[in-house]
Amino acid sequence: MKYLGVCGALATVGSLLALSACLEAEPAHVGLVSEAGGFVEPERRLASEGEESYCGAEVLRWRYEPSSGALKIANSRLLLNCCGQRAMHVDRIDSIYEITERDEPDAANPRCDSVCAFDFAVAIPEVAQRKIYVRLLRDVVDAQGSAELIWQGEIDVRKSAGEVVLDRVAAPGEACSGPQQPLTAQHPLAVQ
Repeated sequence: MKYLGVCGALATVGSLLALSACLEAEPAHVGLVSEAGGFVEPERRLASEGEESYCGAEVLRWRYEPSSGALKIANSRLLLNCCGQRAMHVDRIDSIYEITERDEPDAANPRCDSVCAFDFAVAIPEVAQRKIYVRLLRDVVDAQGSAELIWQGEIDVRKSAGEVVLDRVAAPGEACSGPQQPLTAQHPLAVQ
């Protein structure tokens, strides 16, 4: 609502240039983040039947649902500090979908001395059935100055599903023993 209110106010003032900027960006869609160990249900990370070892690689997957126009995107087996707060959101800027995965220290509990595997997932509504451009950024707040570009490229949603391996290095045994814990959010991956 706040987004539309600002654009409406700009239109009233008559600032066409500022109004066009409002029309080219959409508000963020918020994703889900697993507990340490990843999502318990393979469907949440869009895993296919006969998937290789969960700990073997970090994989970005997508699935398009033509009936609803929703594009589901999941990044599985990210290795991050076990202690902290994580979040994911997607912004659409012109024709680019920018996905940001954020990891930051928890104010109450400082970082610990261990690494865990996490899964991130989001559903983006009303995506046109065509090729789209995606940028995946990771913002580890206390480890770097700004968000790091992890992957960028085209996703052809007409193919309905696909994946790209982001990191082929297997996770160390202590960091990854596969999904074990329940979801942070207790509702299915739904269009936000």
